[in-house]
Amino acid sequence: MFRIYRKIACFFFLILEALSPAPSRAEEMPLGYALLPGGTYFYQGETAKGALFAVPETGLIALGVAESPNLASQGGVPEINVPLLLGAQLYVVDKWSYYQRRMILFNDENPSAVPPVDRTSLGDLLLAPFRPSVVSSPVVIISGLLGVADGLYGYPKRSGTFSNISSVTAMNQHMSRDSGTAYYEGASFAVSYGAGVSEEMVFRGMLLPILDYKYDQRTGLWVSSLSFGLLHSLNPGAGGIYVPAQATALGLLFGWQVQEDGYRISKAIAAHFWFDFISSTTTWLANPTQNPLGVQVALGF
Repeated sequence: MFRIYRKIACFFFLILEALSPAPSRAEEMPLGYALLPGGTYFYQGETAKGALFAVPETGLIALGVAESPNLASQGGVPEINVPLLLGAQLYVVDKWSYYQRRMILFNDENPSAVPPVDRTSLGDLLLAPFRPSVVSSPVVIISGLLGVADGLYGYPKRSGTFSNISSVTAMNQHMSRDSGTAYYEGASFAVSYGAGVSEEMVFRGMLLPILDYKYDQRTGLWVSSLSFGLLHSLNPGAGGIYVPAQATALGLLFGWQVQEDGYRISKAIAAHFWFDFISSTTTWLANPTQNPLGVQVALGF
């Protein structure tokens, strides 16, 4: 999964360079700085902002690498390396924030020459899943309900419910049901939040408007949604057609909302987060051995 996110980040710069006009005010940045955690900010002399990204990215990735030998699996789903995934998600946010700043600059110079970009501040985008005005929107409510349905029916192989859990093992740490649930919910919240922010920035905040600009809205919506589904076919334990088909359908919903909102992605970020988090929580309650994080669950009857 980490390598997938690194490839996506590299695609930022390839797509941007292919589509953007020659900038009159933006500096050409060496690729090493562009790919380094926090490097775009370091190169521009914004050391504090660069460190704000680089320190947690590097720390999470290092912790994830160290924890890799301790991971197991549950129900055929490999345990998710939570710190490594969070580091990769933050890396994507880091690079998208540079993309956003550069595209705003180009749009100010020549609005018709480049794709649109959401001008919402990074801080406001990060808070989108928790803003009442965003959470109360129909697309977020619908996504939450779909998350419940996915948690109840998306993993049909059943062997017990939350009440049957006797112990939990994660990161090679054995826990009681209560402490294991606290770990699972915390990890689920974190990776769902990271996925909602980082994936929406890539697919609805970058790929969709670029495709719409180069082709048309129908092409952009379908190609970005199918690409979103293809990415999810690489998820651990995502055998069969269900996961990529589900992701493609959600991509169509989120992409349509972004197009309707003038390429603002706040509602898509919130909808994505709440779908993921509600789905994973519902699965833990109804069918914990099929949990999407691959946390090991022992049942007692």
